[in-house]
Amino acid sequence: MTTAELLSIGAELLLGETVDTNAAFLGRELATLGLPLRSVRMLPDDRAVLRDAFTEALGSSSVVLATGGLGPTHDDLTREGLADALGEELAEDPVLLAALEERFRAYGPMPAANRRQATLVPSAETLANPIGSAPGWWIDRGGVVVAIMPGVPSEMRRMWAEQVRPRLAARFGLPPLAVRSVKAFGIGESAMAERLGTLLTAPPIGVDAGIYARDDGVHARFSTHGEASVLERCVADALNALGDDAYGTDEDDLATAALARLGALEIATVASWESDTEGALLSILSAAPNLDGAARYIGGVLDMGTPSGPPVADAVIQASLLPQDANGRSRVRVAVSGGVSMPPTDLRIHGSGPQRLRRAGFAALNAVRGISPSGR
Repeated sequence: MTTAELLSIGAELLLGETVDTNAAFLGRELATLGLPLRSVRMLPDDRAVLRDAFTEALGSSSVVLATGGLGPTHDDLTREGLADALGEELAEDPVLLAALEERFRAYGPMPAANRRQATLVPSAETLANPIGSAPGWWIDRGGVVVAIMPGVPSEMRRMWAEQVRPRLAARFGLPPLAVRSVKAFGIGESAMAERLGTLLTAPPIGVDAGIYARDDGVHARFSTHGEASVLERCVADALNALGDDAYGTDEDDLATAALARLGALEIATVASWESDTEGALLSILSAAPNLDGAARYIGGVLDMGTPSGPPVADAVIQASLLPQDANGRSRVRVAVSGGVSMPPTDLRIHGSGPQRLRRAGFAALNAVRGISPSGR
């Protein structure tokens, strides 16, 4: 089976100073290529540790990806660690060096430290970095592909999209992974699994099924390397089993569902008025697209004590996050006023920190999604 492994390199990851968003991005991307990501390892800036990690990965995976450690400073050691694992010598490449010097020309002389970024091993091809100074490497040796990319997410994503992904697709030609999801709110993970039953425990042949909790509810995921059409029945059966608790599939989101419901009730504009949520509801609604037939979000205020109140709109969503009780449980008080109304209702939510705030916002939107025509 063709599998991939990712080495995320940098002490800042292990110290918790930087969140490894690259791993989540590459996991999704590799899945669509039909290359399952078998493992992710976070590693320090230590040449010996990197050598051993590359050696192990080269012996167990078809594709080895690495991000980070390609800068010009003394602790950027990805090149050295990989060279040691391959048993090859690093050497300065004159073409790479000239390109780096040209890049720095507009800013003055290139620091001597940046010459390290112009080094290659004999088996490596350069992956150009049009928006940074750290080129990547592509190596195809002994049946294993290695690609090392910058740790800066914008640089990594562009290098991946323009160079690494197309090469992997051409090199392996694997059937892509088709994925569908069904999303629900107001039901726990175990309760949802119980209702879905054999859809999760005994899905159709060739289909993998899973379930996981997110801030915006619980998602059921169905995937296959075969015909994508087999997933249609899984989605339909899941929606039927979940009933009104399901709010959408795939790219659907609660904000869009809530705004669509208000639009169906002839509400053209909506504002928000929230307290103790640090603007979670405003943030979620602001990201929702303006769709035909849906209410349009025009903004909100973050303190219900604001004298001027929220912007003038056909309806106002009010959300107040209440203090946690002695057992750490949280509730959010939600109400809607204006062209449609919903009396203040306390909804229980879970989580802590930023997750608690976002879940309060999503709980408010799920309540709006359920407003009946009699709320007019």
